[in-house]
Amino acid sequence: MRTNLIFVRHAHSLYTPEELTRPLSEQGLKDAGKVTEPLRTVTVDHVISSPYQRAYQTVQGIAEHHAKEIEVRDEFKERTLSARPVDDFHGAMERVWSDVHYSFEGGESNTFAQLRGAEAPYEYCTNIRARPS
Repeated sequence: MRTNLIFVRHAHSLYTPEELTRPLSEQGLKDAGKVTEPLRTVTVDHVISSPYQRAYQTVQGIAEHHAKEIEVRDEFKERTLSARPVDDFHGAMERVWSDVHYSFEGGESNTFAQLRGAEAPYEYCTNIRARPS
């Protein structure tokens, strides 16, 4: 059985320290519609989102068009930058991108986040295939 995956990165949001409930910006809401448009003509069996509001909002139009519920999966969340809010978000991002093994206290390195990110879709697809029809 062939499985096609389409990954959609969340649309634009404005940085706030509260990761979970950070919504899309006005531009992000417009861009989410642009993401939905080309996916209207493809078959979509599942719509998955991380628990972050901005990710959910980005795929909401896709789910609505295809009459699918959005499956919220924690393992699809973004990398945790730090356990505490950072004072200089852009500086913090430069730091972690300049050293893929570096992580702030309570955060994930790029290397760790990439491994987790690669494992999540594989495990999801394996579990979907194992579900009774």
